[in-house]
Amino acid sequence: MVATSQPTLHPMVFQLLKYGILALLSFCCYYSSLEGTFVFDDSVAIVKNRDVTDANISLIQLFRHDFWGSNITDKDSHKSYRPLTIWSFRQEVHLLGGGQLNATRMKTTNWLLHTGIGLLLPSFFQAVGHRHRVERFGIEFWASVLFVIHPIHTEAVAGIVGRAELLATVWFVLAVLVYCSLFEDQKRVPAYTKQAIVLAAVFILTGIAVLCKETGVTILAMCAILDVLSNVDLRRPWSTLVNNKALIARLITLFQMSCLVIYIRLWVQGFTRPQFRDKDNQVAASHGMVKLLSQSYLYSLNLWLMLCPDWLSFDWALESIQLLKTGTDFRILFVLLFYTFLGLFVYRRRFHAQFLKALALMVVPFFPASGLIRVGFVIAERILYIPSLGFCYLIALGYSRLFRKYRRIAIAGLLLLSTIFILRTIQRASHWSTEHQLFRSALRVVPNNAKVYYNIARLATDQGDKQTAFEFYEHAIKLYPEYEAAHMNLGNLYREEQNYRLAMEHLRRAIELHEDFHTAWMNLGIVYAALKNHQDALTCYQRALKKQPHYPNCVFNLGNLYHDTGNLSMALATWNETIRQDPHHIKAWNNMINVYDTTNQQRDILALTARALQYLPGNPTLLAARATALAKMGQFSQAEQIYASLVQAHPRVEKYLQNMGVLYHRWGKLDQAERLYNEALKLNPTSEMAKTNLAKLRSSRHKRSN
Repeated sequence: MVATSQPTLHPMVFQLLKYGILALLSFCCYYSSLEGTFVFDDSVAIVKNRDVTDANISLIQLFRHDFWGSNITDKDSHKSYRPLTIWSFRQEVHLLGGGQLNATRMKTTNWLLHTGIGLLLPSFFQAVGHRHRVERFGIEFWASVLFVIHPIHTEAVAGIVGRAELLATVWFVLAVLVYCSLFEDQKRVPAYTKQAIVLAAVFILTGIAVLCKETGVTILAMCAILDVLSNVDLRRPWSTLVNNKALIARLITLFQMSCLVIYIRLWVQGFTRPQFRDKDNQVAASHGMVKLLSQSYLYSLNLWLMLCPDWLSFDWALESIQLLKTGTDFRILFVLLFYTFLGLFVYRRRFHAQFLKALALMVVPFFPASGLIRVGFVIAERILYIPSLGFCYLIALGYSRLFRKYRRIAIAGLLLLSTIFILRTIQRASHWSTEHQLFRSALRVVPNNAKVYYNIARLATDQGDKQTAFEFYEHAIKLYPEYEAAHMNLGNLYREEQNYRLAMEHLRRAIELHEDFHTAWMNLGIVYAALKNHQDALTCYQRALKKQPHYPNCVFNLGNLYHDTGNLSMALATWNETIRQDPHHIKAWNNMINVYDTTNQQRDILALTARALQYLPGNPTLLAARATALAKMGQFSQAEQIYASLVQAHPRVEKYLQNMGVLYHRWGKLDQAERLYNEALKLNPTSEMAKTNLAKLRSSRHKRSN
């Protein structure tokens, strides 16, 4: 591990070579996954999050919302407050993407961030290890290599919402680098001015990190531990600590800063706790010895995932990991092995600062997910992104010792490990390219996880594969009978099949399991409306809106109910409320247009489409409705301009050719009308409307000739 010969190349060349290798390894691991789609949580946090997609949401509003776009103070909010991460998504959409979502661009940004972190790590590990002499390809480099290629990072890098971990890690690494500059020379106490500047900088970097991901709050504690391990004699710690007044002052300052950051963070969420349900994390919901043993088993499992990252899954909820309830559970052996290993390691390395620093880098950033604070997940690979810094450094330290004694074995082992990790990362990153691959890959790892089957069924529904959807929803319910979302979606499938009895059975069961399930209330109302049971439908919609007042889809369905009962004024008023809540709700716009068209209120259609096109510019359905209204009012030239643009933009869409043909037919331009009808028939030879219109045209032409 230690170079014995003098380098034959300039040191700068070696630096560029090291950075080039790290960048190349990162590229090899993730290149194949960049051409992917939005998967899993990306849908809620990005695609459906108005904080990301709606340019009208102000920056102030963004800082009042949680990661999923809800008000951070709402009782149903998960209190995940990451406004800078959301802001980065928003900039990609509106500044770089012209308002368009692009998964490849966002995945590429994640990969660039991961690569950038990898390039920072040699300096980071050098500062953490307090090493003045660094080998050409030494501990710092191999720790960085291991970090860049480690498969545990695929969720954070290939999953777009993992941006939170990546951004927090950037500021974590920079903050530690800045802080470690204080004790570059152990023999010299840093000047007061330098300490003040460094501490202020670290505090600012911590604040930025916390606004990216909550784990950033651990930066200050990490700095304190590194300070102690760098400046205290571990063989007589108390005496050296007491005599180092500058160190004590820094520790007190760091503690005060930590309290201030935590206080501000709690103030933002209104000093309220997130309301997680037991099924999200049954370990956190357990008590006593069961909780202690089960949480300890999770510690050992997290360590195992870093040692052997084969057993990886996008989700570990819904009893994927059973609680340790009895002393006869064989998994207690893993708990004992974990604590035995940890105890022996700390005891044998209690005087070795580097090893203790590596251990601290693993433990301190993991603390928010350690179970002492209740979280909404059992295991999440992404939260191991920062703790793996310590793991990779620890492995590199162990490798350096092995290299000194068994050089050939060490080199062969390192090459084998690196090859395995690279191949596994490439494979796992490809799973994160599409939801189909991601969800299916989890069946091998957590076959008893009902959420996996639920997500496969949901995806099958979107793809029109109802047979698979029925099968997997039913299996999800078999694994977890109290899975209300599966009951609701299965009920919706039965509703689409017009099996209203089973639809009502599952929707009612979903509501029994979760009384505040506003989506289930709305869907039950849709079933009642289909059965013409208008009063019960109205009651269900009202219950849904009581649970969730801002609910445009439910308001829209309520408008449909009023329309079905003949109350057109209430239907129009309700659809207007729908578009007030969601101006992009095209179905509400279309329904109002249809009502005005039925009552021959063409001027109202023109006014309505003018409003709608402000929010949905260029929408072909709205433009077609506007052109039709103009044609009915005899304003043929204006209607022709709109239809011409639609036909040019959508030359393979039959209905626009037909509509323009009808326009010319009304206008008396029969040759143009006949040409367009024939073009429509070329696209769809079975079109009855085109055939009928063409027959009418020829009939009218025949009458004229006679």
